[in-house]
Amino acid sequence: MERSLGHVASDGAPRDVRIEGEPAIRDAAEILARVAADEAAADRAREGYRTSPMISIAPDSRIAAVLDPGELLVAVRPSALLERRGPQPDGRAPTGLAGELYVTSRRLILLGRMPLVIAYEEIKEVGLAGERLLFVLRDGKGVWLEAPQPRLLRVEIAAARAAART
Repeated sequence: MERSLGHVASDGAPRDVRIEGEPAIRDAAEILARVAADEAAADRAREGYRTSPMISIAPDSRIAAVLDPGELLVAVRPSALLERRGPQPDGRAPTGLAGELYVTSRRLILLGRMPLVIAYEEIKEVGLAGERLLFVLRDGKGVWLEAPQPRLLRVEIAAARAAART
């Protein structure tokens, strides 16, 4: 991408300044491409879930040990960051947890140095803000989640929650 901006030099003569390859422009283009690809994947998944049930995937050894009988794994995000918002039980400030996020037929499971489980019944609402998913839990607390392909992840979670209700 190349743009030319007209500027006036200190001597009053007009000159062009090229911004081709500027890091901010490159980063913006990369972000827009990533968002467009994520939106397209979410649209395809949403359309697929309207006509077919979610397909389970084979669990790795870490999550296989945690799954309940009959619980299926439907999606994985290898690099997820989750932060609880609101008062913490021990009174400390909220801190982030990182690890692999597993979307199952019954719950979200974050496996990292400190595992965290959120049952679908605990989730009141899921929204998207920028590149983060925001969860409002039934107890009034909030959780934000950063993970690859958040738009597709939102669709996967919605489909898993809907299937769990039936």
